[in-house]
Amino acid sequence: MLLIRKFMPRDFQQILSIEEESFREHDPFLYMKLYETSSDGFLVAEKDGIVMGFVVGMLISESEGRIFSIAVSKKHRRSGVATLLVKELLDAFRRNGVTSVRLEVRKSNLIAQKLYQKLGFEMVGVAPKYYSDGESALIMRKIIDR
Repeated sequence: MLLIRKFMPRDFQQILSIEEESFREHDPFLYMKLYETSSDGFLVAEKDGIVMGFVVGMLISESEGRIFSIAVSKKHRRSGVATLLVKELLDAFRRNGVTSVRLEVRKSNLIAQKLYQKLGFEMVGVAPKYYSDGESALIMRKIIDR
């Protein structure tokens, strides 16, 4: 059975493996720092002791949340894990009084854009040359109903 739960330090190695296979830019210490500052918004999807994916969200203000990072291991992609992680994070934001959530996504990442649109996010802007390789990011936002 798939379990969505808070990140624990014992998950660190599995998170790093997923992060490394998912992103062009890597910062292994970033995830421990995020755990220290945003532990309530750092969730993992686990099945039989294996971390399949993770999402990191943080409060920007009392009413705004931000999805900082989400990734699913290649082996478990296209199985609904990312959708479950984002939905759980949105529920956590809602419980904390957040009314809008934003995120940035690579302009070339059409699969992620489709996921976010399916979950009710809309494009609200573009951040030119957002990533270190010069690629732009689409800025997406979702209004959360209370």
